[in-house]
Amino acid sequence: MDSMKVMERLRAIRLEKERVAVSLLSLSFFVFLYTLAAFSSPAAWRPALGAMALCYGVAFLALASQWFWARWFASGLAWSGTTLGIVSLVMVGWHPMLAVYGGLHALVLGMLAGPNMVARFEMQAQWRERYAMDDFAVARLRRVVTRASTALPSLIFWALAPREGQGLWLVSALAMVCGTAGLTGILRMRTWGVLGLGVSALLTLAGAASLPLSSLAAGGWIRSVSWAGNMRPGVLFSAILLLAAIAPLAGALRRAWRSCP
Repeated sequence: MDSMKVMERLRAIRLEKERVAVSLLSLSFFVFLYTLAAFSSPAAWRPALGAMALCYGVAFLALASQWFWARWFASGLAWSGTTLGIVSLVMVGWHPMLAVYGGLHALVLGMLAGPNMVARFEMQAQWRERYAMDDFAVARLRRVVTRASTALPSLIFWALAPREGQGLWLVSALAMVCGTAGLTGILRMRTWGVLGLGVSALLTLAGAASLPLSSLAAGGWIRSVSWAGNMRPGVLFSAILLLAAIAPLAGALRRAWRSCP
């Protein structure tokens, strides 16, 4: 009962501007961190680190500009960083940098949580009227954007980070491009955004199974009996997130398909 009271008090905290400012400070730290790392790291790592700096920069700009989807996108990146920090601490052991990394992402999650922050961003009347969005549609869109943005960092590192050999490079690159384009399309309320996320999810699932693109075209990833044992946990997690992202829209797409002449 005491914990429920604490949660209720936390949800009732206002200070929206101050909480946004704290979130912006945390996001700016990661923009600076990844930018500095991109310039000081070997050339092979620069594309991935630069892309990460760009992601956090977009989250910073969207949050500062109070775009309606800013809280969803920033929360997705925060979920990804918090999860990575916790998993790293469990696997590697205590390290101050890992604790700071995960803690700052968790701070963003906490600062952006609560009904007051919901009202500040996604409950703005202007965009809801423009796209004719009711509360149910807003909640569905929130789940899609948050889950897709949570998967985005993993897609970036999978596609752009250096690796031994060039196996699955094309699959990972296509998955990142389709995922980024799909998320952009979703934010612009375009149907092709759902298709982009769906293609990215299938490509990521095939990559998690460590199968070449030819086996995907031949349906080998479905028929194989040993593919589950070859899954790469991080890439598989991204595939699950992408599939979960498009799941809330499956019913609407099916109804739209049936209504077509």
